[in-house]
Amino acid sequence: MNKTESLLILVKSLTKAEKRYFRLWANLQAGDKAYLALFELLDRLDAPQLVTERFEREQEGKSFEMAGKYLYRVLMDCLIRLREKQDVQTEIGNRIAKAAILFERDLPEHALDELAKAKRQAAEHDQDLLLHLVHRTELRYLSAMDFDRMSERELVSRQMRVNEIMKHTRSINQHLQLYDILRHRLIYKGYARSEKQKEDLNDLVLSELHLIANSSYKGFEAEKLHLLFQATYYLNSGSCGLAIRYYRELINLFERNRHLMLNPPIYYLFAVRGILDSLMAARIYREMSFFLSRLEEMEGGEYSAEFVLSVQAMRFYYLSLQLIHSGSFEAAGELLKSLGGRLLAKLPLLGLEDRLKLHLAVAIYHISAGEYALSRRSMRHIFGSGKLYHAFPSFKIARLLNLILQAELGNYDFFENEIEAIKRDIGYEKQIYATEKLIFRFVRNYPLPVYEKNRLKLWESYRKDIRRIEKSKYERLLQKTFNFAAWIESKLTRRPLRDVLLEAAMG
Repeated sequence: MNKTESLLILVKSLTKAEKRYFRLWANLQAGDKAYLALFELLDRLDAPQLVTERFEREQEGKSFEMAGKYLYRVLMDCLIRLREKQDVQTEIGNRIAKAAILFERDLPEHALDELAKAKRQAAEHDQDLLLHLVHRTELRYLSAMDFDRMSERELVSRQMRVNEIMKHTRSINQHLQLYDILRHRLIYKGYARSEKQKEDLNDLVLSELHLIANSSYKGFEAEKLHLLFQATYYLNSGSCGLAIRYYRELINLFERNRHLMLNPPIYYLFAVRGILDSLMAARIYREMSFFLSRLEEMEGGEYSAEFVLSVQAMRFYYLSLQLIHSGSFEAAGELLKSLGGRLLAKLPLLGLEDRLKLHLAVAIYHISAGEYALSRRSMRHIFGSGKLYHAFPSFKIARLLNLILQAELGNYDFFENEIEAIKRDIGYEKQIYATEKLIFRFVRNYPLPVYEKNRLKLWESYRKDIRRIEKSKYERLLQKTFNFAAWIESKLTRRPLRDVLLEAAMG
């Protein structure tokens, strides 16, 4: 990524309030305003090359590189000033910096007053790392003052408080490490599809339970990470009921402690996404609306444009799948025309996983609506990007969906090599995957029989396997994004897919 691309992303991520603040600040400054002209170009245009060409043409004789460097520095200064008012971590950090300046200028009492304010804020907002830093800074200043009018008992008490905070911080760090390892395994190995794979996560579960049992710290941060860990584990091991319970507890915890949410509220977003995943896997689509409204609320928050765009992409993904799985194809089509179109126009500003899910949701809508050529266009975006998306779980769904799409398009020569490649990637020979096995068998039956009698006979040979898959909590996880069983039933019985999906949702 070159400097122009980096600046473009930075400017495009600004909120309206941030842009307004920057322009007001820049207009108050004297001197050359080439950096402001560059800012306006970056705000209006989307192509880095076009920005460079326009700047050099309109600002003849001005250095693009110098303007870019100055713009970056000024933008970061403005964002930090704004962050002081919005972010408690920045405010506490600034109080520590003020205390250092005051102490250096022989105003120790004023310095200690700033640290006292920083301590209260850090304690109130559960900022253990900053609280530890404030206490250590305070002890350093007191030592430099020869512990003026302080008893030994008070000094020991302050030191013990530092030790206690360190224990809390260590406990939180261990929680976070376990959660990150769990997420890494699930991202790169996928969710559990059998008891054996579920057991592979047991070392993390036992470590987390041991940590909870032996920790005296029961604050917000520890409870948040515990609930997030448990909910993530149960969702990805097929226990959707327990996952929903833990995610609800987590959301309630956030609701009771809104002042402790990060800005932007990343972990709250994880909780909402997790419960939407759980409801989809359990096929409880009606209850998704409440949590989708939570995403809509976040879209209206004063967060960075990048975060808001990611939330919009997430809401589009889950809302479109909710509508499709409920058989509401017309409503899903309207959603694609409105929100989906705006998101596709801003695709380069989205993260990789958001891009993949957006393309996948669009492909699922078109294949569900029988618009195979349009679905193939979305699939080209996914598979034409090399190995860009290979690490994400949704890519595995895309590959299976693509098998069905190619079958409908009549590209029968595509199957064998792709099936063998999928088998190698999922370790098929070591573990029987019933859903994949069903899909491989189904696409190999293409072209499907023309006569209804033959189709129904073929359907009878699939019915038992499909019912067994439907009862498996592990196999149903694979179908939360696209209901492959419903698709097969629809094609062989010639019942409209929306009717089969609606029946599955009601059942």
